[in-house]
Amino acid sequence: MVKKRRTLGILGGTFDPIHYGHMVAAECARDAFDLDEVVFIPAAIPPHKLGQEIADGRHRLHMVRMAVNSD
Repeated sequence: MVKKRRTLGILGGTFDPIHYGHMVAAECARDAFDLDEVVFIPAAIPPHKLGQEIADGRHRLHMVRMAVNSD
């Protein structure tokens, strides 16, 4: 029996907050590359937002989990 390899996409970002555009980008990548799953990874220290106030990483992770929970 041959097992199909699972394909995985990774979407990183600040996700402060996560929004519809993030979800659409992930869905488009999943469809375009026939991915089995897209994993969202909140940036610990977003390099493009140094010196800016952002939500705590735990809160951003929670927002991501809530957003992708039903998908």
